[in-house]
Amino acid sequence: MSDAEPHKTDTTPGLAPVAGQLEGIAAQLGVKSVLVMRSENDSMVVAATAGEATQHYTVGAAGKKALADASRAPLYGERVVDGNDALFVRDSREDPTFAGNEDEVEFGLHNYLGLPVHDGSGRVVGTVCVLDDAARDYTDEQRAQLSSLAANVERIVERDSGALG
Repeated sequence: MSDAEPHKTDTTPGLAPVAGQLEGIAAQLGVKSVLVMRSENDSMVVAATAGEATQHYTVGAAGKKALADASRAPLYGERVVDGNDALFVRDSREDPTFAGNEDEVEFGLHNYLGLPVHDGSGRVVGTVCVLDDAARDYTDEQRAQLSSLAANVERIVERDSGALG
């Protein structure tokens, strides 16, 4: 395989201003995926994507939420949205809540760090997150990079409620 990047950063038109930041976080953290997700009633939808896993996470791709289906592991982002709080899963394969979740089973991504994204009224409308295929921790500086992305996305959403797609 050549050194050419097999992936392409992509965003909804409204999130184009953060494309470079997405790429930077993917490179600096060395993660497989950096995403901005939009929360819908029954799914989480990709609004922006960077990193090697863009082949799996294309803008508009959706993951179905577990909702009340106790037989399914919840999506990571679903839990962030429902709890309005950051979520860190070092290794979903060793986590009773997230073992067997869609990202782990379909794409081999069992490490997750995500933050909620709020609209201008404070309602959670999505997430920013990183996913990887190695169990790992994140430094305070790395977490601050993701927080900065979340803040930038929130500023965009405040000005343009349709920016997440």
